[in-house]
This record gives sequence, C-alpha cells and structure tokens, in this order.
Amino acid sequence: KEELVVATKSIDVELLAKMFLAGAQNIEAKKEYINELNVFPVPDGDTGTNMTMTIMSAAKEVAALENPDMKSLGKAISGGSLRGARGNSGVLLSQLLRGFTKEVSKVDEVDVDVLTKAFERAVESAYKAVMKPKEGTILTVARGGADKALELNGRTDNIAEFMNSVIMHMRDVLDQTPELLPVLKEAGVVDSGGEGLVTVLEGAYTALIGKEVKIDVEPAATSVKKPSMGADAGVVAEADIKFGYCTEFIIMLEKPFGRKEEIEFKAFLESIGDSIVCVADEEIVKIHVHTNDPGLAIQKALTYGSLTRMKIDNMREEHHERVIKNASEMAKQQKQEEKKVEFK
Repeated sequence: KEELVVATKSIDVELLAKMFLAGAQNIEAKKEYINELNVFPVPDGDTGTNMTMTIMSAAKEVAALENPDMKSLGKAISGGSLRGARGNSGVLLSQLLRGFTKEVSKVDEVDVDVLTKAFERAVESAYKAVMKPKEGTILTVARGGADKALELNGRTDNIAEFMNSVIMHMRDVLDQTPELLPVLKEAGVVDSGGEGLVTVLEGAYTALIGKEVKIDVEPAATSVKKPSMGADAGVVAEADIKFGYCTEFIIMLEKPFGRKEEIEFKAFLESIGDSIVCVADEEIVKIHVHTNDPGLAIQKALTYGSLTRMKIDNMREEHHERVIKNASEMAKQQKQEEKKVEFK
C-alpha cells in the first residue's frame, strides 16, 4: 500500500485536507521546542505558540467542511489562518497559506506543476505583506523551498519524491539562517519561524506517504542544536526592545481600502513602530505592529472601520518572565549536577 501511495502523481482534495491537518498537528506537538528557538525579531518565546494558534484556527474550519472541493478547502485554510493569525510569524504563515491556496483552488487535483506554482505564489504573498523583509527568517526558508520546487519541476512527477527533496532543501536553508542573522548565531539557534514552517511541511509529508501521524514532543532529527539556557538567557537579558507592545487587530472595513490607503496606513505604522505586517483581504485588514503607543495604531485603524480580534502584549514583561524562567531552570540543572558529584 505504501509503495502505491508514495508513487502518487496527484493529490485530491481529501488527501490535501488530511495533509494540512497533519501539518497543523505536527507543529502543535512541537511548539514548545520552536518557542525555545525564538530570539528574533524579539526573544519573547512565543513563535511556536503563535504559529500553532494561527494554523489551528484554519484547521478547525477545515475539519468542519462537509464534502469540500479545492475552492472551499482553500477558502477555509486562507480565511481561517488570517482571522486566527497571531504574532509576526503567524501572520506570515497565514500569507504563505493564502498564496498557496490561490493556486490549488484553481484545480481539482494537485500535481508537481501546480505545487511549484503554489510554492512560488506563497512566497510572493508573504514577501508582499512585510514592510521590510528580513533574510534569515521564515521568508528565506520559504523562498528556498520555492526555488527547489522550480528546479525539480519537469524532472519528476512523483509528488512524494518532489516533496521530500523540497523539505530537505528547506532544512539546509534553515541551517544557514544563523549566517544571515547575527542574533541567531549568538544564541546558537536557527530561525524559529523557519523551523515552524518546515515542521508543518514535515507533518503534511507523513500524511502524503500514508503514514500514521504520531504526536511526538521531541524535535525531528536535525543538525540544529537546541539552545543552551545560558546562551538563550544572555540574548534575552541583553535585548534592547525599542518598541514594547506587540499590537494586533483586524479591521472590519466600512470604507474603501485600496492600494493607496494601504500604502498610507503602512507609512503611518512605520512612523510609530516596526515589525509591521498589513494584509488586506476582501472585507478585512489584518494588522501587526510593534509600537510604544498601541492607542495611536488603534485610533488610525478606527477611521477605516470597526476592530475585532484585538491583542496587545507587553514584550518587555514577556522577556523578563523568560529570563527568570531560564535562570530558574539553570539553577535546577546546577543543583542536579552538584548532587551527582556528591553521590560519586
């Protein structure tokens, strides 16, 4: 049976839904490991949680579908992930999914050619959503996957072989992220968002080849080392947070919000903060910004419509809590080491 599944040349809607849910399940199982890697753009230890909440919002909508076709599946994944998007990494994941589903929604069955176009569209959507794209992040890892897909397209029609090569290449690109972002190198970690994206795809791949999806809290085998508490705590303690509040909300549009308004709104956000993501999708606009004055972002947004899914986190407080937690764990480890010495 596995040989037949592995040799598949196309993915129908039922298998694609199963793959998506398996990907969501995989990141949910490994979110704490991904949280541990989080040192960029601010080391607040929530990348895994944010990406999981984002994809689980879409997973609930997918699981609720009855007799879906590619169009309704795509809408559930795209809309569900955008509405549930949390944090910078979550919004970017929602945009990767949005671009991907725009391509697969056009067909009844997905083959290598459609997958290649979907990966390219995913990367295009994600880069477009960010004011100042930063390399060494989830964006770099996603682009690595799209580049590999393009290289393989035409060489093989075996989707399992294609996906395996794409994911392996993305892992290689992920391993190189510390060379692109010094803060990652200093902490001895790879990019947490990139790790999250590869984790989702690895989960989807297990469903593609017909394996039972097992929830495993340990990270998948990789050349990446887990950060030592000392290195991680040091980066957190030294972090100079310029803008303290992670501010997110959705605008339910009551006025036109075209390209002109989008540029104007992004420019305003840039004047009060950084880490900006602004995504307009039909009747809603998803906003993410790090700022010292969330009220200004909210006031400006209210001129376009009413707000929902509002969330404001104090990142300095989150840093402080993480430093204390890491120091406590280090002290515990030290005591255990001392006890071992005593017994000897």
